[in-house]
Amino acid sequence: MGGDRPRALAAFAAAAATDVLDGLVARALRQRTRLGAFLDPIADKFLAACALVALAATGRLPAWLPALVVARDLAQLAGAAFLRTVHRVIPVAPTRIGKYATFALAATVLTALAGDYGGYPRHAVEPYVAALGLLAALCVTVSFAQYFLFFLRAARAPGR
Repeated sequence: MGGDRPRALAAFAAAAATDVLDGLVARALRQRTRLGAFLDPIADKFLAACALVALAATGRLPAWLPALVVARDLAQLAGAAFLRTVHRVIPVAPTRIGKYATFALAATVLTALAGDYGGYPRHAVEPYVAALGLLAALCVTVSFAQYFLFFLRAARAPGR
């Protein structure tokens, strides 16, 4: 399960950087589309989930972190699908804490991968990975609660 960690680091860093640049360019040029608004968060969640699961499978992260992230994302998907049956349009916008969670998760993955690149011993990087992972978990949990409350209020609102 060694894999090619320098390439994994480069691939994840490139994917994360292009996602940020894509968002900035789309906003600057006012090139927002419904399809992009739908696909971008799915791509972000898929990238994060794959990286977290791979790192947990190699023992670099605890299994509960990808489980928490995937549970939140599946709950969001289920909530949106449920509300779609009640309301035609579901105006779900990312929350600030959700963006912090995405950033903290990316930082956790990058730090875990970077810890294997260069001459760093694994034990020297583990405290940083653990701290970033806990920060990411806190942000994910708070965003989970925010989305849950949003979906609860939306479910109680009359249909449109």
